[in-house]
Order: sequence, then structure tokens, then C-alpha cells
Amino acid sequence: MTPQKKLTPAMEQVRMFKEQYPDCILFMRMGDFYETFWEDAEICARELDIVQTSRSKDPEGNPIPLAGIPYHALDLYLPRMVRKGYKVAICEQIEDPKTAKGCVKRDVIRVVTPGTAIDTGIVDTSAAHYLLALAVDAKAHAGLAFLDITTGEFFVEEIPLEENNASLATEIERYTPAEILVPQQIPADLISFLAGCGRVITPGRADLFTDGEPALCTAFGVASLDGYDCADSPLCISAAAAALRYAKETQKTALPHISGFSRRHAGDAMVLDAITLRNLEILSPLRGDRNDTTLFGFLNRTKTPMGSRILRNTVTVPLLDADAINLRLDAVEYFTNRPVLCTTLDSVLAKVADIERIAGRIAYGNASPRDLLSLAASLALLPEIGKEIGTPSGLLAEQLARIPDLTEVAGLITSALIDDPPVVYRNGNVIRSGYNADLDQLRTVVATGRDWIAELQQSERDRTGIKSLKIAYNNVFGYYIEVTRANAGKVPPEYERKQTTVNGERFTLPALREREALMAQADDRILALEVALYESLLATLRDSVPDLKEAAEGIGTIDMLIAFAELASANRYVRPAFSAGEELLIRDGRHPIVEDSVPGGYVPNDTEMNASGDQILILTGANMAGKSTYMRSVALICIMAQIGCFVPARYAKIGIVDRIFTRVGASDDLAGGQSTFMVEMLELANILNNATDKSLILLDEIGRGTSTVDGYSIARAVLEYLHGKGAKGPRTLFATHFHQLIGMEQEFRRMKNYHFAVKEDQHDITFLRKLIPGATDRSYGIHVARIAGVPKKVLTRAEAILNQALREDAGSGGRKYYTQMLLVDTASEPLTPAVSAVEERVREANINEMTPMQALMFINELKSMLERK
Repeated sequence: MTPQKKLTPAMEQVRMFKEQYPDCILFMRMGDFYETFWEDAEICARELDIVQTSRSKDPEGNPIPLAGIPYHALDLYLPRMVRKGYKVAICEQIEDPKTAKGCVKRDVIRVVTPGTAIDTGIVDTSAAHYLLALAVDAKAHAGLAFLDITTGEFFVEEIPLEENNASLATEIERYTPAEILVPQQIPADLISFLAGCGRVITPGRADLFTDGEPALCTAFGVASLDGYDCADSPLCISAAAAALRYAKETQKTALPHISGFSRRHAGDAMVLDAITLRNLEILSPLRGDRNDTTLFGFLNRTKTPMGSRILRNTVTVPLLDADAINLRLDAVEYFTNRPVLCTTLDSVLAKVADIERIAGRIAYGNASPRDLLSLAASLALLPEIGKEIGTPSGLLAEQLARIPDLTEVAGLITSALIDDPPVVYRNGNVIRSGYNADLDQLRTVVATGRDWIAELQQSERDRTGIKSLKIAYNNVFGYYIEVTRANAGKVPPEYERKQTTVNGERFTLPALREREALMAQADDRILALEVALYESLLATLRDSVPDLKEAAEGIGTIDMLIAFAELASANRYVRPAFSAGEELLIRDGRHPIVEDSVPGGYVPNDTEMNASGDQILILTGANMAGKSTYMRSVALICIMAQIGCFVPARYAKIGIVDRIFTRVGASDDLAGGQSTFMVEMLELANILNNATDKSLILLDEIGRGTSTVDGYSIARAVLEYLHGKGAKGPRTLFATHFHQLIGMEQEFRRMKNYHFAVKEDQHDITFLRKLIPGATDRSYGIHVARIAGVPKKVLTRAEAILNQALREDAGSGGRKYYTQMLLVDTASEPLTPAVSAVEERVREANINEMTPMQALMFINELKSMLERK
């Protein structure tokens, strides 16, 4: 920064505000531009691709860098700066430059940061926009406060701070805050972790985090915080106070739409940690940027921004209470049985604006006239929604009760505003005639004045005989009489010259000056009155903000339930059932996102698991057989069921899942100095240390990141650990290429082998993608390599090495633990006559009552009997 020597008054203002907001880019209003200076100018020129010049020189004689943008282009340039992570202080002229004595007074009216932005060009309408405030203690706990300033949503939670910050990473992945506010004395390793999350980190003053309880009580008008469930969590209180204070400081105003906060507990919902959210592509795709490949994007058939935001939060916090889930399913079923109603409501909801965010802008005081008219049109539709739905019970009745009759609010807005107002109300021409008598009278003065001027023009033409004489107006000279040079000789002597132009002369008259002054006063008073009336309208509407927020949540929830119903009807989904135990029974389950994109059609599969029965399913087979897709489909079906959505299956019965853990694929953390295998082991440690009997675990290729012997040893030890947790354990899908593991089925009663059927002929194989009991000792890696285009020379050599290894294995007398189902096209040898025990078992079996899965298991049993023979 320039040394604090004598500067011009305007530049002294710049220096003073820059000292007050050192971490911000200062946008200084100077006439028709927002100017930036010194290093701010260099940053803006680079980031906005605008020209950098200089403005005079500093006291040392150095040119002062300068870069500016037109004031009317703020909405274009400001979002670009904030999206790049910069904070911008908007400094406005707070007095009229025409009447200012000396340097125009200026002040910072708001600070725009990534987490407190309210501008429509910055905030994504379909997602919440959170500021996260983080408070920590010496006991490895953290209080988190999430505040969406655009809607007033405000909640807190307390989490443990583990060594790897897994819980914190999960909350950041789930809610994707745009900015994280932290105390200045936060540990360096935690700052390093947060920086690695790709969020803007703002160190906050200590006073933002202290004396939180009295500050919150004052803000919400309560005597204590007992009603907010935070008595046992000073960290939550500290974080909440910091978030609210920071929001008010940046916005430079009260935020009446933030009327309280709630507390969320980890035990209230299924836990989906950051790794699982990514691996299952719940919110973000692993590759590319197609949102429809994520679960949220696929489910999002909502018609309103409120519905989209509610759905996004819903998919990350599946419910644990079966009664609450069934209430949602009842509502979805209500709509699935009424497709015509869904179509009708879709057309209505598509016209509903973002009531929640408009309510936030009303509370803040920057709602535009078009915002208000859009709100009025939306409120007028609300009675139609209730009328169409009728009188349901349960959750739908609760949501309809949240939507009050707001037709009076809509009527107030439409009576006050013209049908097609400008975006900015400060320029006037927004208030409807008949709304205010004083305004109508002033408008009459202006209108009659214009009529008077028109009459004066005609009378002067008649009096002077100058047919081309006209009375015109511009912002510099006001009203004037214009006469061409050819008619200069006919100008009466009482005309007063105002200006000489190329084509003629401009004059005025005392009567014209008086009328102009009267009209100018009326215009100024009209503009001031329109601004006052509009701001008064906003103040009146603030009283309705709580009702607007309630209505928005009710509409959003109904919108989400209708989207679930339409998805179920379009894709043949079924309503899931829930059990009190830990079973997992899925008939003909499908992957909701993949099923429509599989060439030749998707092959559905059954799943039968139980924490005390078939707890661990060991999946073997080729990489392209469909193991990963199958595993993910099981997890997604559980998530969809517990958010209250129908599921892609013929039948589903689910014992509530408290957590889903995934370890899928290979990745590393080069920035953190961790190898692929270290990342795998850290994720595995998290799973083994936190899984319960009600958890669902997906493990794909554990141990593949190290040597074969080490990897096999780890994989087997993991299986033994998961099986040995007690009489029951977490339901686990374990995909592996360590074929030695398939023998564990005979050692551990809750482990079962499964594989995907393959059709093989002399030249090629076909993956049938059907899950069947039993195991395989083949991975068909060379075949997959051939499909991928690996050179033929490499494939030939690989086959030779494989055949040699198989001969050596056979010669060692190694035992084969597999029952691979091969559908061979070549002629087979005659079958060996069945032994009597097998024949007897076949005769005893009642195949008519067997399910497909039971039939396959029966075949596996017969084959085992033959092998033992």
C-alpha cells in the first residue's frame, strides 16, 4: 500500500476504506464508474480482462494503477470476481454530487463474499448457498453453523475432529459451503485441511466467536437458547453467533428473515461420509460434469427451485425412522395413484417463482419490482395447488397446512406496481396510478405541463408564422424553442437566446422557464415519492416473510414428492417395505441411472443379505461382469428407500441402514503425500472402526494396491474381522480377484460366494451380468484387455504366461474352490450318472415353491454333493 502521505481527498478516502477492508477488493463509486486502485486495480485488470491505466501519482511520484467498470455493469463483473473467490467491498456515494461541497461523501454499503452473496448472478437458484462458521475446542470437537443468507436457513451441529478430519470432510462434501469462517487461532493443520477442500477460508476476529449466547438471544428476541437444543454445546452457540455476526457485518443491515436456527444430530439420519458421497456419485459425478449421472440429478424432476433445494438436502440425509419414511412413501403413493393430478400440478408449479429467495430479498430490502410481481403471480397460484390436491392425510396434509392464504399480499403488490416495471426501482416509473393520491396529483401537474407546452408550441407557430418552430427538451438545457436559420428573421424580440447550433438557434421565454421549473420540481418529487412508496411497500411485505418461507417449504416438499411419484410411474419402481431387523431382500434390483443406458437391456439381480444370516457376499469374476454396478445399485436402492422414494426393483424389503461405507476404485492424495495404497488403508480403517450391525459396506478390490501376498492377507483379515464382530455383523458386499478367498465360505457360516454368469465358447466369452451363487477362479483379464485394444502381441504372450501358470497350479495339486457357471456352446461329454444321495435330494425338493435365487442355491448344493463324491 502507498505510504500514508498527503493524497488528494478522493484518494485519501480510498486509502481509508482500504485500511478498513484490507482483505477485500474495493469498488469505489466515482461518477458513472466503480474504480479500483493500486493492487486492486492490477487484480481486477487481470481477472476481468479490462484495461489498467493510472490516475495521477502518489506523493512519491509513482503512477497509481487504476482499473474501472461502468456502474451499470456491476451485475456483470461482480459475480465474476466473487466466483473466483474474491471479497468485494462496494463503496457508494452517499450524497448528491451536485450539492456536495468538496469531496463527495462515500461509504461501504455492503461487502460481497462467496458465502454471503445474495446477487442472482452469483447464487445458484437450484442449490442452497451456505456460509459455514467453524468453532473448535481443545478436546477435538467442532461446532458447525451453516447459514444460507438468501433464504434464512440456519442450522448447527457438533462433530468430532478425528485425526483425518473425516467427519468435517463429510459435512463439507454434503453441504458444499461457499465460504468457511474460522477463528484466527485455529490450528495450522486444520487450516491446511480446509484449504485443500477448495473453499474460500476467512479468518474471523475473536470477538465474532465470543459471548455467543447473549448475542443470539438479542438477535432472536428470546430470554435463553433452551428452545434451540444447544445447552450442551457451547461450540454450536459460538459458531452460530459468528455466522450471524459476519452476515450482518457484510450486509450492513439487519436480517429479519433469519429468525432462529435449529440443531441437527448425527443420529437423526443415515450417515453418508464424504468418500461414499463421491463414490456413489450422490451429488457430483466422478467424471465429467453431467449432473444427470448423479443420484440427485437423476431424481431431480422438480419444477420449482424450492423443490430442487429440498431434494438436494434430502438425498444426503436419508431417514432412519421407518414411520417417518412411510409417511413420505404414503404421500408418494397418493400421487402415483393420481397421474392426472400430477400433470395438472406440474403445470401450476412450473409457474411458481423462487418464493423463498424473493422473501430473503424482501427482508434484505433489495427485491426488485419484477421480483415482487413474480411473487404476486406465484402467490395467486397457491390456492389452486391446495384445491387440486384435495384433503389428503399425513404428510401431505401437514405440508398443505404450511401454505397460508396470501392473496392479500399478492393483491397489495399488484395494486402498487405497474404491469411491466423496470428492474431498478430507483429510476421511478414503477408505481401504478391510483395507488397514491399525492403521486397522482404530481403526475397530473407534469401531464398538464406537457399539454401546456404543446399548446404553447402551436400558439407560437401561429403568432410568429414559423411553421417549423418546435419546443424540445434535453438534460443539459431543459426546454427550449428551436428555430431554423432560414426563419431567424421572424424571431420576436422577446425571445431569449439560449444556444446557437449548426442548423439554427434555441430560445426560451419567461413563461416557459416558469413552467419548466414547476415541472422539474414535480418530476423530482415524483421520483422521490415513488422511491419512498416502493420502500414502504417492501417494509410492509417484511411482515409476511415468515409466512412466505413456510409456504415455500411446503410447496418445495410437495414438488419433491410429485417428482418421486412421476419417477416411480415412468420407471416401474415399487414401494419398499421395512423390517425391524437387519435383512436386505431385493428382487430384480436395478441401477436407477445405468439401467436405461446398457446396450441390450439391463439385467436385474436379486440380493439376499442379513446381519445374522448371509452377512458377507464375496463377489468374484471379470472386471466387466458388472460387480461394481451391482454393488452400487444395492446402495442406491437403500438410499432411495430411506429418503421416501420408490425403488427400481420388483420387490424390496429393507432393514434400516444406519451408514453406508464404500471403498471403490483406486485414488491417491499427491498433495497430502499419500499413495494410492495409503488412501485405501485410511478409508478401510474408517470403515472397520465405525461400522455397526446396521451398516452396509461396499468393498471393491481391497488389498490390490500392494503385493499379492500382502493384499490377500489384508483382504482375508478384513473378512474375518467383519464376520467375527459377534453373532451378527455389517452387511457387506466384497468384490475381489483374490480367488483364494472363495474357500472362506466353508469356514465361516455367514459368508457366501456369488459370481456373475459367463457364456463361453471356443473363441470368445459373453458377460451375462446375472448374479448367481458360487464362485469363479477366473477374471478374464486378457479378454478385457483385448476389448480395450491392447496390442495382439501382448495378448498372445499374456495367454502363454497364463497357461503356464495354470499348468503349474494344477501340477501342485492345489484345490479349486469354485463353481463357475459356464454356458459352453461346444458339445459336452455325457453326464456322469447321479449318485443316489443326489437323486434322493432332487426328489425331495419342491421346485414349484422355489424362488429363482433358491433354485440357483439348490443347484449349487447338488454340485457340491457331486464334488464331494
